[in-house]
Amino acid sequence: MSEVMTIKQMPADLKQYWAEEAKRHDRSMNKEVLRVLEEERARREAAKSPGKDLESIIAAARRLQSFAVVDQRPIDDILYDEQGMPK
Repeated sequence: MSEVMTIKQMPADLKQYWAEEAKRHDRSMNKEVLRVLEEERARREAAKSPGKDLESIIAAARRLQSFAVVDQRPIDDILYDEQGMPK
């Protein structure tokens, strides 16, 4: 089922950009914007990190713990100088 969505207060330069893109791809402006929104949705779906559940976070923490400790200094000593400024 198709739904209607209205874009309000679109800046003139943005509207002009989409009109030119639609013309360049031989589409209506509506179809051009829908195509871009669908592509963006697909890109975001593909980029979703599966590592946000608790088990993935714990597994990542365990992997980090297995790394060799190269520098025993506290993190503040590594990042900041004697005056507290970043190194």
